[in-house]
Amino acid sequence: MRARDEGPRYHLATMVVDATDADVIGDEPIFLDGEVVGWATSGGYAHASAKSVALGYIKAEHFDPQADYAIEIIGDARPARVQPEPLFDPNAERMRG
Repeated sequence: MRARDEGPRYHLATMVVDATDADVIGDEPIFLDGEVVGWATSGGYAHASAKSVALGYIKAEHFDPQADYAIEIIGDARPARVQPEPLFDPNAERMRG
């Protein structure tokens, strides 16, 4: 009931990461303005979309789909952004064609 009344503490987000040499594997910190605001749970390279993708939880008070996040991969903060819609065939056109 508390969760219903207060809302979620975290948001699950799909993120596209600007990474060319390594991908998220899990447990990497997610930063916003230099502050850790969440963590990545998993990730990898999406071959069909040709993008590095990560899933992660972001604290509700820091969740903003337009924000410029960063995910630390192998010691480097890589730019990341929330992906609000599916990367592959978001309008289901491939299934209909």
